[in-house]
Amino acid sequence: MKTNFFEQLAGLSLTGNLHLNIHTAENGNLTVSLLLSPSDPKITGAKNLPPLLFKGSATELDENFFAGINAPVKETSAFIANLETYQAALEKAKKTAKPEKEKAGKGTPENSDEDDPTEEPADLFAAAPDDKEAKAEKKKRYDEAMQQIKELNGQMKYKEAIALLPDAEEYPDKATEIKAKGEELRKRQQTLEALQQEV
Repeated sequence: MKTNFFEQLAGLSLTGNLHLNIHTAENGNLTVSLLLSPSDPKITGAKNLPPLLFKGSATELDENFFAGINAPVKETSAFIANLETYQAALEKAKKTAKPEKEKAGKGTPENSDEDDPTEEPADLFAAAPDDKEAKAEKKKRYDEAMQQIKELNGQMKYKEAIALLPDAEEYPDKATEIKAKGEELRKRQQTLEALQQEV
Protein backbone atom coordinates (compact mmCIF):
# COMPACT_ATOMS: atom_id res chain seq x y z
CA MET A 1 0.00 0.00 0.00
CA LYS A 2 1.46 3.33 -1.03
CA THR A 3 0.65 6.60 0.72
CA ASN A 4 2.00 10.07 0.06
CA PHE A 5 2.00 11.09 3.74
CA PHE A 6 5.71 11.86 3.92
CA GLU A 7 5.74 13.59 0.54
CA GLN A 8 3.03 15.93 1.79
CA LEU A 9 4.97 16.52 5.03
CA ALA A 10 8.08 17.35 3.00
CA GLY A 11 5.97 19.74 0.91
CA LEU A 12 5.25 21.80 4.04
CA SER A 13 8.94 22.89 4.19
CA LEU A 14 9.05 22.56 7.96
CA THR A 15 11.57 24.30 10.18
CA GLY A 16 12.18 22.39 13.41
CA ASN A 17 11.10 19.02 14.78
CA LEU A 18 7.64 17.64 14.17
CA HIS A 19 6.13 15.57 17.00
CA LEU A 20 3.11 13.49 16.02
CA ASN A 21 1.00 11.60 18.57
CA ILE A 22 -2.00 9.48 17.58
CA HIS A 23 -4.51 8.10 20.06
CA THR A 24 -7.34 5.72 19.16
CA ALA A 25 -10.50 6.07 21.24
CA GLU A 26 -12.78 3.15 22.13
CA ASN A 27 -15.29 4.24 19.46
CA GLY A 28 -12.57 4.00 16.77
CA ASN A 29 -12.11 7.75 16.32
CA LEU A 30 -8.60 9.12 16.29
CA THR A 31 -7.12 12.07 18.14
CA VAL A 32 -4.00 13.41 16.44
CA SER A 33 -1.71 15.82 18.27
CA LEU A 34 0.87 17.68 16.18
CA LEU A 35 3.58 19.85 17.71
CA LEU A 36 6.33 21.72 15.88
CA SER A 37 9.31 22.65 18.05
CA PRO A 38 12.73 24.21 17.37
CA SER A 39 15.52 21.79 16.54
CA ASP A 40 17.89 23.79 18.76
CA PRO A 41 17.14 23.13 22.45
CA LYS A 42 18.65 26.53 23.38
CA ILE A 43 15.68 28.27 21.78
CA THR A 44 13.17 28.54 24.59
CA GLY A 45 10.82 31.13 23.06
CA ALA A 46 8.71 28.41 21.44
CA LYS A 47 8.31 26.17 24.49
CA ASN A 48 4.78 27.45 25.16
CA LEU A 49 3.47 26.71 21.68
CA PRO A 50 0.32 24.57 21.93
CA PRO A 51 -0.07 21.43 19.82
CA LEU A 52 -2.59 21.23 17.00
CA LEU A 53 -5.34 18.73 17.80
CA PHE A 54 -7.47 16.90 15.25
CA LYS A 55 -10.27 14.47 16.08
CA GLY A 56 -12.28 12.29 13.73
CA SER A 57 -12.52 9.01 11.93
CA ALA A 58 -9.61 7.73 9.88
CA THR A 59 -11.48 8.63 6.69
CA GLU A 60 -12.15 12.19 7.86
CA LEU A 61 -8.52 12.67 8.83
CA ASP A 62 -7.33 11.22 5.51
CA GLU A 63 -9.45 13.77 3.67
CA ASN A 64 -8.81 16.86 5.80
CA PHE A 65 -5.59 16.44 7.79
CA PHE A 66 -3.13 18.17 5.46
CA ALA A 67 -5.58 20.89 4.50
CA GLY A 68 -6.11 21.57 8.20
CA ILE A 69 -2.46 21.65 9.26
CA ASN A 70 -1.04 23.52 6.28
CA ALA A 71 -1.56 27.15 7.34
CA PRO A 72 -0.87 26.72 11.11
CA VAL A 73 2.23 24.61 10.53
CA LYS A 74 3.64 27.09 8.00
CA GLU A 75 2.99 29.97 10.39
CA THR A 76 4.62 28.10 13.29
CA SER A 77 7.54 27.10 11.08
CA ALA A 78 8.11 30.73 10.10
CA PHE A 79 7.92 31.73 13.78
CA ILE A 80 10.53 29.12 14.72
CA ALA A 81 12.77 30.21 11.84
CA ASN A 82 12.57 33.79 13.11
CA LEU A 83 13.41 32.64 16.65
CA GLU A 84 16.40 30.66 15.37
CA THR A 85 17.62 33.64 13.33
CA TYR A 86 17.19 35.92 16.34
CA GLN A 87 18.98 33.46 18.65
CA ALA A 88 21.91 33.16 16.22
CA ALA A 89 22.17 36.95 15.91
CA LEU A 90 22.02 37.29 19.70
CA GLU A 91 24.82 34.75 20.18
CA LYS A 92 26.92 36.52 17.55
CA ALA A 93 26.32 39.89 19.23
CA LYS A 94 27.36 38.46 22.62
CA LYS A 95 30.58 37.07 21.15
CA THR A 96 31.50 40.32 19.44
CA ALA A 97 30.54 42.39 22.49
CA LYS A 98 33.03 40.62 24.76
CA PRO A 99 36.16 41.64 22.77
CA GLU A 100 34.77 45.20 22.47
CA LYS A 101 34.35 45.41 26.26
CA GLU A 102 37.88 44.11 26.76
CA LYS A 103 39.23 46.71 24.32
CA ALA A 104 37.31 49.47 26.06
CA GLY A 105 38.59 48.41 29.45
CA LYS A 106 42.26 48.18 28.37
CA GLY A 107 42.35 51.12 25.98
CA THR A 108 43.44 54.64 26.90
CA PRO A 109 42.03 57.87 25.47
CA GLU A 110 45.09 58.19 23.20
CA ASN A 111 44.50 54.71 21.76
CA SER A 112 40.74 55.07 21.44
CA ASP A 113 39.21 54.34 18.04
CA GLU A 114 36.22 56.58 18.75
CA ASP A 115 37.94 59.78 17.61
CA ASP A 116 39.46 58.32 14.45
CA PRO A 117 38.25 60.60 11.62
CA THR A 118 39.17 58.07 8.90
CA GLU A 119 36.79 55.44 10.28
CA GLU A 120 33.42 55.54 8.53
CA PRO A 121 30.29 55.10 10.65
CA ALA A 122 28.34 51.89 10.27
CA ASP A 123 25.36 52.12 7.96
CA LEU A 124 22.48 51.74 10.39
CA PHE A 125 19.94 51.32 7.60
CA ALA A 126 21.68 48.56 5.67
CA ALA A 127 19.98 45.18 5.80
CA ALA A 128 21.78 42.74 8.04
CA PRO A 129 23.10 39.59 6.33
CA ASP A 130 20.60 37.54 8.34
CA ASP A 131 17.78 39.74 6.97
CA LYS A 132 18.89 38.96 3.43
CA GLU A 133 18.95 35.24 4.20
CA ALA A 134 15.53 35.45 5.85
CA LYS A 135 14.10 37.31 2.85
CA ALA A 136 15.59 34.75 0.46
CA GLU A 137 14.14 31.90 2.54
CA LYS A 138 10.75 33.66 2.66
CA LYS A 139 10.77 34.14 -1.13
CA LYS A 140 11.73 30.49 -1.60
CA ARG A 141 8.80 29.36 0.62
CA TYR A 142 6.44 31.63 -1.34
CA ASP A 143 7.64 30.34 -4.72
CA GLU A 144 7.37 26.71 -3.57
CA ALA A 145 3.84 27.28 -2.26
CA MET A 146 2.74 28.92 -5.50
CA GLN A 147 4.25 26.04 -7.52
CA GLN A 148 2.36 23.50 -5.39
CA ILE A 149 -0.83 25.54 -5.82
CA LYS A 150 -0.33 25.51 -9.59
CA GLU A 151 0.06 21.72 -9.55
CA LEU A 152 -3.01 21.22 -7.34
CA ASN A 153 -4.99 23.59 -9.57
CA GLY A 154 -4.10 21.42 -12.56
CA GLN A 155 -5.33 18.35 -10.64
CA MET A 156 -8.59 20.15 -9.73
CA LYS A 157 -7.75 19.92 -6.00
CA TYR A 158 -8.92 23.42 -5.28
CA LYS A 159 -9.53 23.04 -1.53
CA GLU A 160 -5.96 21.87 -1.00
CA ALA A 161 -4.65 24.68 -3.20
CA ILE A 162 -6.64 27.25 -1.20
CA ALA A 163 -5.23 25.84 2.04
CA LEU A 164 -1.69 26.28 0.67
CA LEU A 165 -2.17 29.97 -0.21
CA PRO A 166 0.42 32.11 1.59
CA ASP A 167 -0.87 34.71 4.05
CA ALA A 168 -1.23 38.09 2.34
CA GLU A 169 -0.14 39.84 5.55
CA GLU A 170 3.11 37.87 5.55
CA TYR A 171 3.75 38.84 1.92
CA PRO A 172 2.40 42.40 1.57
CA ASP A 173 4.17 42.95 -1.76
CA LYS A 174 2.33 39.91 -3.19
CA ALA A 175 -1.03 40.59 -1.47
CA THR A 176 -2.96 41.41 -4.66
CA GLU A 177 -1.59 38.33 -6.42
CA ILE A 178 -2.47 36.09 -3.44
CA LYS A 179 -6.00 37.52 -3.16
CA ALA A 180 -6.61 37.16 -6.90
CA LYS A 181 -5.37 33.56 -6.87
CA GLY A 182 -7.59 32.82 -3.84
CA GLU A 183 -10.66 34.24 -5.58
CA GLU A 184 -9.88 32.28 -8.73
CA LEU A 185 -9.50 29.02 -6.80
CA ARG A 186 -12.71 29.59 -4.81
CA LYS A 187 -14.66 30.21 -8.04
CA ARG A 188 -13.25 27.02 -9.55
CA GLN A 189 -14.11 25.08 -6.37
CA GLN A 190 -17.70 26.39 -6.49
CA THR A 191 -17.98 25.45 -10.16
CA LEU A 192 -16.63 21.96 -9.47
CA GLU A 193 -19.04 21.45 -6.55
CA ALA A 194 -21.96 22.62 -8.71
CA LEU A 195 -21.00 20.15 -11.45
CA GLN A 196 -20.67 17.33 -8.94
CA GLN A 197 -24.14 18.04 -7.56
CA GLU A 198 -25.64 17.90 -11.03
CA VAL A 199 -24.19 14.45 -11.62
